[in-house]
Order: sequence, then structure tokens, then C-alpha cells
Amino acid sequence: MKVALAQMEVVPNQPGKNLEAMLAMIEQAKREGVDLIAFPELSISGYLLGDIFYREDLLREFMCFNEELRKASNGIAIAYGNVMVDTEAEINAWTGVNGPHPNKDGRSRKYNAVYVFQNGKPAERLRQVKALPDGIEPKHLLPDYRFFDDERYFFSLGGIAKDFGMTLEEIAQPFLIEVGGQTVPVGFEVCEDLWVAEYRRNGEAENVTNILINNGAQMIVNVSSSPWTFGKNSTRDRRIKFLAEESGDSFVPFIYVNRTGADNNGKNIITFDGGSTAYDLKGRPIKLSAAPYKAELLIVEDADFRQPPVERVEKPRIAQKYDAIIEGIRHVKNMTGAAEQPMYVIGLSGGIDSAVVAALLVQAVGADKVLAVNMPTRFNSDKTKDAAAQIAASLGIGYVQIPIDDLVNANIALIDKFDLDGSSRKLGESDYAENVAAKIRGTAILSNLAGKYGALFTNNGNKTEVALGYATLYGDVDGAIAPIADLTKREVFELAGYLNREVFRSEVIPEKLIPDGLFRFRDDQIPSGPELKDKQTSQIKLGYHCALVEAMTAYMIKTPEDIIQWYLDGAMEENLGISTALIKRWGMNDPEAFVNDLEWVVNRIQGNVFKRVQAPPLIVTSPTAFGYDRRESIVSNLTTRRYTALREQVLRMERYTVAEAIAA
Repeated sequence: MKVALAQMEVVPNQPGKNLEAMLAMIEQAKREGVDLIAFPELSISGYLLGDIFYREDLLREFMCFNEELRKASNGIAIAYGNVMVDTEAEINAWTGVNGPHPNKDGRSRKYNAVYVFQNGKPAERLRQVKALPDGIEPKHLLPDYRFFDDERYFFSLGGIAKDFGMTLEEIAQPFLIEVGGQTVPVGFEVCEDLWVAEYRRNGEAENVTNILINNGAQMIVNVSSSPWTFGKNSTRDRRIKFLAEESGDSFVPFIYVNRTGADNNGKNIITFDGGSTAYDLKGRPIKLSAAPYKAELLIVEDADFRQPPVERVEKPRIAQKYDAIIEGIRHVKNMTGAAEQPMYVIGLSGGIDSAVVAALLVQAVGADKVLAVNMPTRFNSDKTKDAAAQIAASLGIGYVQIPIDDLVNANIALIDKFDLDGSSRKLGESDYAENVAAKIRGTAILSNLAGKYGALFTNNGNKTEVALGYATLYGDVDGAIAPIADLTKREVFELAGYLNREVFRSEVIPEKLIPDGLFRFRDDQIPSGPELKDKQTSQIKLGYHCALVEAMTAYMIKTPEDIIQWYLDGAMEENLGISTALIKRWGMNDPEAFVNDLEWVVNRIQGNVFKRVQAPPLIVTSPTAFGYDRRESIVSNLTTRRYTALREQVLRMERYTVAEAIAA
């Protein structure tokens, strides 16, 4: 059998564009003599569409495109992902089993399904299943972790089996694909159906793949919309190796087709890198898609499965994150429905964050679509102002400097004319005065410049600052997109070096903005800091706080109890991925200083949820991003009794010492 893996960019909520791309790939596959072409999961609609999946008018619109694909299946088998709405009346009609058949939420049933057509009609099953529509196989395992919400919207294959008194073994049947006058049973599954280890049934993995093989499938095709995360392809390779081991000698060729592009849920922009792969009888990759984030028709023939396995070479972590951010920025065009990439206005302070964002924008949309503005006050040094101009010149972007002292002073003077509570307090004499400049930059300058030029403006905050609340609401929290808000400050420095070395191959981001390995700056460099008042320095302990934020916002969350236990065990270096020198550099080998700082970080993270829920969408680059990935509640912090007991033990220590086994 000759199979084509149609790795395509899926444009969310644009079925016409997706159909056009699919039809072009089908025609190419026909010219190549392909027997079966497989497209990704939900390739008509897009995957992360939120409550659009509650709108039956739109779902039926998505389903209208099935007819075009059915017609295109003459001379070829086509498998692709789309939604299916199955009302109670429709279920009663085609099953002959009258009775209530609701979705779990009382609405009509909806399936995240794979459709299989060949020669203008739905493909037949090896064994007919009355409980399922012809040519359609619903997804069985419905994820509800991270930003996945399949359980919220869709009804599973196993749920259908239960409704009709069947087992999963009875309902999961391969389809018959005609090849050279014969029929080949092929099992089709959807994305999560291969990630079986965490789904249990009768004490074992709920292995849909194995069931399909036992039911006669001679090949498995998995259609996916699997988001990029670092190392995901290698992790998937291990999962398919697990499936092969579970099946023993009966495993069959396994085809995995994934999409490219990006979706969003309003708070997170999630990218899809492709990574379509064919696996042999031992679950080893034997053919890989050529490049991440690129559309491709990958053709696999029988002879390929007899070739030796290929080695998957992964890019370095920061390179993969760079690719994801570029794809995420380019997705904004699809978010807005624009015909071309929008213009961007960026506040260019002369610091590392805005420099990196400007460089990313240039790579994503081009220098001609980026306008930079520097907005200094009397607190901004000549060093940073000069750096901003240098960065703009190096990138070849439009640049202007707009001093804002007069606006700041006028705003403060206006507010201080009024005394609402009789206290005679003055905004200009308060600590809050420094936030006025940030608000004027975001609200009065950047947003109005964006309006003038029909552009969008960026949020330049990084994850460390976002976590700790070092951003001003209605100032630098604003923007249309936050390109680096899922990168810690440590990663921003790393990305700056990568941009200079590997992307631009020149010093577009001044080296004077990048510290040494212990995050120290020389006197001739520009240290990171907000410059909102005289001699202001950052309270963020670079490197160290980045590691704490990563740990406390990880997918497997590390708690204050975990961190203080590591301190007692002398295992901070091992668990946080930092050096003893960095711990000493920030004085964290002093137990009292460590405890005070840890509690400051914990309280800052929980105390600034109210800012994060108002922030613009960010591009996901970590295993757990703020937004709809890490779902937060605006509540006060709670200290556990165990933490309090561990805290007392730490305060009785003289000094932190790394454990001998770790030091060795």
C-alpha cells in the first residue's frame, strides 16, 4: 500500500481554506499513485476552538465540507478529521434503537472523528457496527489536561459502546481499503488514542491500537492535532515503541500524521510542528517529515517498512522555542482574519526583553512591518536610549523617540488637583508615581500609535516578570500578543544569544545587554531594570528566581514544601538545575535569607494572578503556561502546616550545604 501523510497547516475556523489545501494535496497524491491519503485531526475546523464547538450551526457548516471530500475520493482513499453532530433523532433513525442518546451535557452528541471515504462512498468496516455511522470512527480517549477540553465537547467511542451495550473490542473495527483489487483492513484512531499508558481499564492500558490489531488491522493510521512541546516527538516515539511492545509480534506498520500552524484559546497561542512519522513493525521510526512547521506530503511505501530505522535529530531546546514563537506570531494573521501579516508597534526601551521581541517580529513578519518607539523619562539613562537606537538600526526597522516627561508630569498634576478623601495625599509623592510612566507608554502612546497606523502593539514581558507581577496593569501588561511571556528571563538571555549567533549571524542585540553565567553585568554593560525612578534596580534575582518560577509553575508543580525540603536535603542544585555559585551569588546559602525570599516569591506569584488574567494571549513554549494552560484563581495564599514545620528546621540551620552525593 502506498500511503501519503498530508502534513498541512490547519487554519482555525476557516474550513474553506483548509479544504482548498486538502484538495490540492489529494490531487498531488493521485498523481503519485497513492492508495490512501491521511490528513490531521479536525483538519476542516481546527482543534482548539473553545465553545465554538457548542454552535451546531457552525458544526454543521464544517460537516458540509464532507461532501467535497467524498467526491474527491474517486480513485483514492481519504482519511481526515472533522466533527460530527449526532442528534438523538438521527441516532434513533440510523441505529433503529429508540431512546434518549444525549451527550454528557444534555446537548446533541458531538464526535471528534476520523472520516474515511474511498471511490465516492464511506469505507466499509471489516465487521459492521450498527452503533456507528458509516465511514466514521470517533475518538476514544478524550484529554482534559492542560488546555485540552475534548471531554467538555465530545462524546467518546467508548461512550457509544456503553450506550449500546457493547464492549470497546466489539465497536473498534478496522476499515477496508481497496488496494490493487484487494482489500486491506486499516485501523484508524485519533491523536490521544495512542497515548494510552495513563488511561486504565481493568488494570491495564486502554489500548485502542492493540484492539484494532487484534480485530484484524494490518496497518494503523493515527490522525493528530498534537501541539509542539520540547521533546514531544521523541516522547511520541517512546509511546509507539510501548504500543509495539504491548502488541508483541503482532504489531503492524503505524502511520502518524500531524498538522502544522497554530490555534488559540483566547489566552494561549498553541503551535503545531508536524513531525509526521511512519513506524515499522517494532515501533521504530523509518520515515520522518522533512522540517518542523512545514506543510508536506510525505509518501510511504511498503518497501520503506523494510528499511533500517532512522535517527530523529532534535534541535536544541532554545532553537525549538524560537521556532514556536515565530509560528505563534505568524498565527496572529489568522486570529484577526487579515489577508496579510499586520503591522506591529513595539516599545523599544533599550533593554533585553524589547530587543528580543523586536528581533522576533522582524523574523516573523519582516522589518517593514515593525515600528519601534522609545519613550524615555528623566530616569532613563543615555546607555539605554542609545541601545534602543542601535537595536532599531541593526534590525532595519522604523524608529522614533518620544520623550514622555511632560505627559507624566501633566498626568500627576491633574490627579493631584483633587482630594477625594480629605487626606491631602499626593500621587507625585507616592511609590505609585513610577507606574504613571508605564501607563502612559502603553495606553497613551503605544495604543494610539497602533490605532494611527492600523497596527498591533506587543507586550514585551517575560515569564519571570509575569509570575512575580513586575508589570503595570493598563501599561506594560497591555498589548495584542505577548511573544516571550512563557520564557523566563534566563531563557530570554539565551534566546538573545541564539538570535545573534544562529539567526541574524551578527550582533543585532547588543552583547552589553547579556550577563555572564552568574547573571552579573560589568560596569560597561546595561543591567536589567525598569528605570522608573532614580537608581532603581530590579528585585528579581536573575537565574535563581527564574528557576523557582519554572519549578513552581511546572506541569508537575513543585510546591513551597518541595523547595524547602530540597534546601534541607542540600539538593537545590539538582532539582532547580542551578549552581552552588548562583545560590551563593544571591546569598541564598543563608537560611533566613532563603526563607524570606522563598515566601516573597510565593506571595508574589499568588498575589499577582489578578494581573495575569487580564494579560494578552501568550505563545506557549513551556510545559505549563500562564493563561488557560495553568488555570488560576484570585485568592490569597495559604501556608501549609508541613511547610511551617520545615521552615523551622531551615531556620535552625547555620548554612546551606550541597549534599555530598550531589556535589560529587
